[in-house]
Amino acid sequence: MTKKRLSATLALVLIFAFWLVQMPFGISEELSAEVEDEALFVVSDVIGLDLTKYNVELYNHNLDGSSDSEDLVLEDVVYTLETPEDNIMVVCTFINQILTHWDLVPMESRQLSPFYAKPMPNTTIEVIKVVLQEYQEYSKSSIIQEALSTLDGVTEIKTMDITRGDLKLIMTDNCIDWVRTINGLDFPTGLSISFKDGIVDGFSDESSFYHIGSAEVNISQEEAVRMALEEAKTFTAVEIWLGNHDEVFPLHVKEEPSIARLVVGTADRISYPYWYVWFAADPEVYSTTGVAVYMRADTGEITDSYTTSPGRIISNPDATSHLTSDPPASPDTQSEGDPNQPIAVYVIAGAAVIAITVAIAKVALKKKSK
Repeated sequence: MTKKRLSATLALVLIFAFWLVQMPFGISEELSAEVEDEALFVVSDVIGLDLTKYNVELYNHNLDGSSDSEDLVLEDVVYTLETPEDNIMVVCTFINQILTHWDLVPMESRQLSPFYAKPMPNTTIEVIKVVLQEYQEYSKSSIIQEALSTLDGVTEIKTMDITRGDLKLIMTDNCIDWVRTINGLDFPTGLSISFKDGIVDGFSDESSFYHIGSAEVNISQEEAVRMALEEAKTFTAVEIWLGNHDEVFPLHVKEEPSIARLVVGTADRISYPYWYVWFAADPEVYSTTGVAVYMRADTGEITDSYTTSPGRIISNPDATSHLTSDPPASPDTQSEGDPNQPIAVYVIAGAAVIAITVAIAKVALKKKSK
């Protein structure tokens, strides 16, 4: 009976959650009209689309429930732009009624063919500059002139980094991100742009909401490793479900870390430097490959620690992560080609792991009391 009641309760919760997601959040008509008009202005005067060529309709306008701060009100306004040949969806996001993001999404084809009110340049780099300049004229954002300076002398799209002052441009074949480089660390600015086939299809500027809480590195690598090892050693056992019973296995880690490096962690759009230290299990216990520890590099505070496994992180029930949004790099998200990346090896050898993990229905962790 208890299981039946639990299942019924979960079903009701899921139905209610789905209903909330689908139902537009109620807002005043005055606010709705103001933001909708602003979004339409963005489409015509900032993105530069020729609205006389389209049948324009408001598709959706709602408050976005993904805001991680009570002080921030996120609104998404979506317009459809239709022609007999092509349909485009334009999504504009506002935070506290300030434009922070827009996207062009093809509705029926894989390639965008927007109609612009003014002719666009022939090269992607020049198109990017025009988009930035139009946005600068609209927003007066202080970071845009700096961003434009990083494009001086750039003539082609290719993977590169360019730094002007402390602002760094990081370019790939389909996007550009701008970060602040301080003490050798890259702090996000919230400014980025994406493009394809010579068309800018996405733009973000949350620079007025992103902040650097601290850029100081007061904890040396040696100190970080020592303190992280003490934390890692508190993980003494793992409890594995073997199909018909639980069994507890001792867990030990190697004294020397496989990874010890500085990373940037961002939560609630505030960034700090962190030491990320990963110790390999000695030996591995089924899918448990080691223990990861995150430590504030400015204060030495350990903010998160957990055991790791291929393909996903197994959370430690006794530890509460303080990095709930935009977490720093973890063993699952290290860049490819890292010689110290243990997880990549195990993912490649996934076929061998599957035979074991099929028999493991759940994994619970035990952590020794401090």
